[in-house]
Formats: sequence, structure tokens, C-alpha cells
Amino acid sequence: MSEARKIFPMDTFVAYLKGDGSANVAEMLGYLTQKDLDADSVPFAAALAKAWIYEQHPELTKMSKGQVVELGQSVSVAPMPVKAKTEVDEVFAKLADYKGQINAKAAKIDELTKALAAKDAEIAALTAKVKEFEGQKKGEAEALFVTTEARIVEFTGKLEALLKEVDEVKKTGVVVAGVAGVAAAAGAAPAAGAPAEVAAGTDFGFSGGSQDPFADSNW
Repeated sequence: MSEARKIFPMDTFVAYLKGDGSANVAEMLGYLTQKDLDADSVPFAAALAKAWIYEQHPELTKMSKGQVVELGQSVSVAPMPVKAKTEVDEVFAKLADYKGQINAKAAKIDELTKALAAKDAEIAALTAKVKEFEGQKKGEAEALFVTTEARIVEFTGKLEALLKEVDEVKKTGVVVAGVAGVAAAAGAAPAAGAPAEVAAGTDFGFSGGSQDPFADSNW
């Protein structure tokens, strides 16, 4: 059971009403609302308790800080009555619910963040593998290109050498002369089985040249 009343320094009470910071303000608010307050709930408790105090003592709203201090060295504070306390409980219940939802969402966000980080790591690993694969394929392609280029250069050199040989053959006339000689030999050759003299158009020593010696009626 809570105390009926509790004494607080007037400086604490004035700091609370006039908005000045004080370490004892949270303690006084906890006593007024009968709540265990944390940093998140102190502002709500302060607003609720201040509204109740001003409702009970409206003259305080018109007094300056100095005038309140002159009221005495301390102030006797009683917990908020049941009706006001019920309203405070409802507000704090909603705050607790909101805080639970926020914590649940924060946990979900943390879970998703970790999952995203894991996916990012997986993507980074896959990207590294793809780059490695591309590097290997690029190296193989470059090697193939170099080999192909070398073969082309080799074949080009051989072709150029062959063309030079053909040009040399054309210049020296070896092929042309050989063909002409063969053609001449073929044109001058006698018919197969015929004597050379017949092939040359001789008349076997008979007169008349190309006339037939056996065509005479005396034969």
C-alpha cells in the first residue's frame, strides 16, 4: 500500500511545473501516478500529472516561478485519486500496447535485416563466382583468339610463300616452256606405226611427187 503523502523539495515541484530539468522530477511523477516510469513514459506521466495538479490548484497556473518558490521549502504530494489514476492506467495500457507493437515490429525488422544481410552475402558470393567464371571464359576466349590468330598468321605466311613460288615459276617460264615443248612435240610426232619418211611426205624415190605410181594403166 502506497504512502498517503510524500514530501518533496519545493525546487523539485517548481522544476516540474515550470519545465526545468531535475533528477527528482521522475521520482515525484512515479509517486503521483503510482507507476514505474522509464524514459519513454516520463513525458506522458508529466502531462497527465500536471493536468491533475492544475485542476486541483488552478492558481498555480497564474503564478511565476519565484512566487511558487515563496510558498515554502517543501511540498506535500499525495498520489492521484482513483478516478484520475484510472485514466492514467488506460493511457499507460495503450502506451504498453503500442510499445509492444513497436518492439515486435523492431524485432521483425531486425529479422528481415539479418535475412537481407544474408541474401546480400549470398548475392555477393554468386557475383564473385560469376566474375570468376567470366574471367575464366574471357581467358579461354583470349587464348583461343591468340591461337587462331597465330594459325592465321602461319597459314598466311605459307600462302604468301606459295604465291611467291608461283610468281617465280611464271617469271622463269618453266611451266610455260614445258607446256610449249610438250605441245610442239605432240604436233610434230608422226602417226603411230608410220615410217618417218612417209610422215614427212616422201614419195619412196618415185617421180610424180604426190601422184600415185600405181595409177598407171600399164601397171
